[in-house]
Amino acid sequence: MAIVKTEALILKCDNYRETSKIVTFYSKTYGKVKGIAKGVRNTKSKWGGALQSLSYLNIILYFKENRTLHLISGAEYVNSLKNIHCDHEKLETSYRIVELINNTTAERQENIEIFNLLIDTLIYLDCATKNYVNLLFNFEFKLLRLLGFAVDIEDLFKETVANPAQNQYFYTSRLNPGEVKTIKLLLEGNFNSLMSLNISKLQEKAIDGFFENYFKTHFDHIGFLKTKKVFDSKEMFI
Repeated sequence: MAIVKTEALILKCDNYRETSKIVTFYSKTYGKVKGIAKGVRNTKSKWGGALQSLSYLNIILYFKENRTLHLISGAEYVNSLKNIHCDHEKLETSYRIVELINNTTAERQENIEIFNLLIDTLIYLDCATKNYVNLLFNFEFKLLRLLGFAVDIEDLFKETVANPAQNQYFYTSRLNPGEVKTIKLLLEGNFNSLMSLNISKLQEKAIDGFFENYFKTHFDHIGFLKTKKVFDSKEMFI
């Protein structure tokens, strides 16, 4: 057993017994990992308050090969992402991002590109002032590529325009040429261009539906709608 320190983004926290937490986080060093933080719900805990969903931390843990649950012994903020927590729309977008990471990645598979994509997207979102959903769509595109299920925009455009009845996936027939061009701009854009791209509500709904069906097609187990349902009902989950 080794004591290690790694940057991590907390995906999910569950209360365990009376004073502890089970924490799922995506780490820079080990990929997705689960840990137990004992006694941190006790009011005397100095660092337990940092263990919340969407916290970007340095986590100290006792890491042991072949163990599925590692003991967390400390945590400190790398970036508080405080603007995300103060904005309902940013919060919803962030939870959708971490839900995708949690549902599409396996435990203990290090992927520094996925970690950087996750952190960079949330930091951009934290400082954004509008068009937050554009960052979500850009994130989804890049995540699919890193997972080995990249969307081929050129083929999608050809299939949508030329022969929608014979599309490989049923969802592509729902996109018109304008929506496909918007998707291409979202994929290729940098932060400034993404934030300046205004998408109509109809386009947003169509693109959102495209991604939802694409993920469901490639990940049979994915529970894609949980975040939407929670925020639509104005409930809060951690």
